[in-house]
Amino acid sequence: MVNMDIFQLFFNYLEAATKETELGQQFKELDLSDEQRKIIMQWTDAIQAQESAYTAVVFRMGMQCCFSLLMQLADT
Repeated sequence: MVNMDIFQLFFNYLEAATKETELGQQFKELDLSDEQRKIIMQWTDAIQAQESAYTAVVFRMGMQCCFSLLMQLADT
């Protein structure tokens, strides 16, 4: 049986990406100093690097799930 957690994980990721876009727009509208913007951008870069690593893991989990399903279908 296919593990439904992977689908929930994909949904959560897409929902987070949508919210990130909205927050990015709000960030652009803030009246911040150059130093404040620089610090926030450094934090954002660190978060995006971490998300890239998570994305690779989620993709691999999805591929393993699909491969497992194909193997189960081939056995029937």
